[in-house]
Amino acid sequence: MKEKKKECEKYSPGYSKKLIQSYQRRKVNREAIFFTPHLHSKMNLLDCGCGPGTITVGLAKIVSEGKVTGIDIEVTQIEKAKKHALDQNISNIQFQVANIYELPFSDNSFDAVFSHALMQHLKHPLNALKEIKRVLKPRGVVGLRDDDQGSLILSPHNSSMNKVIELIKKSMKHYGGNPKVGRQHRELLRKAGFINVEASSSCEYDGILEETQKRGDLAAELITYMTETAVKMNWATIDEMKKLSVDCKNWGRNPDAFDSIIWCEAVGWKE
Repeated sequence: MKEKKKECEKYSPGYSKKLIQSYQRRKVNREAIFFTPHLHSKMNLLDCGCGPGTITVGLAKIVSEGKVTGIDIEVTQIEKAKKHALDQNISNIQFQVANIYELPFSDNSFDAVFSHALMQHLKHPLNALKEIKRVLKPRGVVGLRDDDQGSLILSPHNSSMNKVIELIKKSMKHYGGNPKVGRQHRELLRKAGFINVEASSSCEYDGILEETQKRGDLAAELITYMTETAVKMNWATIDEMKKLSVDCKNWGRNPDAFDSIIWCEAVGWKE
């Protein structure tokens, strides 16, 4: 028998302190609000790409008589997720390191599968969705959410911030991702064999100084993390990257700063 090929893309944003802090602010009543009407208390649910587990814990509270399993490819995120669940005294939850392309679960194991901001980092999202479909029970439901980098707006919008946006997109593509995969959710779910696929969207924005400052500092950190790759690929010089990092921080402290991006969402069912 031919050995199954393993797939594992590099997570292009990295795992910096400010980035993980931004993930820890994610909550089920905001990031998963499109999905929660399809859940009930006795479901067994899988959260793919759970990160530090804040959404996962919220899902576990909803399926209180069922069980939630969170997976992530990064061991440090699983450690943070376990600690968060323990701090919240959530008992119907478990976390483990796993690859979305080779889920360590039997066929027809889960009533629901959730995935937040994962598909955009995958080279083969269709393969991942087929694997999700395999572990879903008949009539099980899947929910996807990814931002669409093609919808990002910034103000004031200058050449430096435009360069930052383009570098983030280039980095994601370089490591196998697709910064616009959100708009393809319905197509991908249909091709994976899901039925009755419904799509929606929501908007994330920063419109007060405290939040734009956080966003600017996060962008500066991302640019610093991307410097080695950017220089190696001749996207920018070290000096240019250093300047862009400073420009990001300055943008976030501008009293007129504003940013907004569309998050694409979709729900589908297994026959």
